[in-house]
Amino acid sequence: MAGCPLPAGAWLTVVVKAGWNQEVGGTEASGSGGRVNMRYLGIVAAIALCLALAGPAPALTVSYTVDGLGPTSYPGPVTPPAGSPWGPNGYPGDTVELVTYTGTLDLTPGSYTQTINTLLWKINYTYAGTSTAWDYPANWTDPLLFSIAAGRGMSIGTAADSLSQAGLLEVKWDNDYLSFSQGSTTTFYVDTYRVDVTPLGLARVGGTNFSGSNPWTQPNRDMMARFDVTLVPEPVTMAGLMMGIGVLVTYVRKRRMA
Repeated sequence: MAGCPLPAGAWLTVVVKAGWNQEVGGTEASGSGGRVNMRYLGIVAAIALCLALAGPAPALTVSYTVDGLGPTSYPGPVTPPAGSPWGPNGYPGDTVELVTYTGTLDLTPGSYTQTINTLLWKINYTYAGTSTAWDYPANWTDPLLFSIAAGRGMSIGTAADSLSQAGLLEVKWDNDYLSFSQGSTTTFYVDTYRVDVTPLGLARVGGTNFSGSNPWTQPNRDMMARFDVTLVPEPVTMAGLMMGIGVLVTYVRKRRMA
């Protein structure tokens, strides 16, 4: 708390308890059958002002880690025609992987877009037709769709939870396409900060690298998330404040009844 040697709640509790246990000399005002020590109330008012003017605690930086996913293979169910270069059993499938990522988050209140995973993708067609020509047989389902459940664990400092997100792999006879939708928001509490993490979507992208033989490794891509950081009241400070106010009210009532 800026400008106060102790947390506001601790100061208020100390002052009120002092007033409860002993009289503080000074000018007193009477009313409603009792007297209230003005110096004591002045100290309490100063603490309340300190509370009102207190600035946020210095911002912290904290590390975060998002778990990986896979690598997972998504084979196509279509049996390749005779003579296809990948053989009678088709192919092992496109491979999708999210690599574990560790980064640093500034806890200054605000909104930040940061990396949470690195996406690795290898394309391996269900089949590439015959050895001499591309086929489009009648039994080919265009496209083959594979849903990707991309839930993974995440920790920010000592707070841990999980992220939820879904992806879609489209296997077509001429190219493959991969996309991820925006995930749901997960809330973490770190010290006196609330951090809302929302995985951002990845727009549909098709394969671009087909040099050499299969499988074809595609360019790595960063998976991103929005981090919304807000400052929340420190529970201990608020508890001390409420306790101090409660004791003060009780003290004044008892003085009036004396």
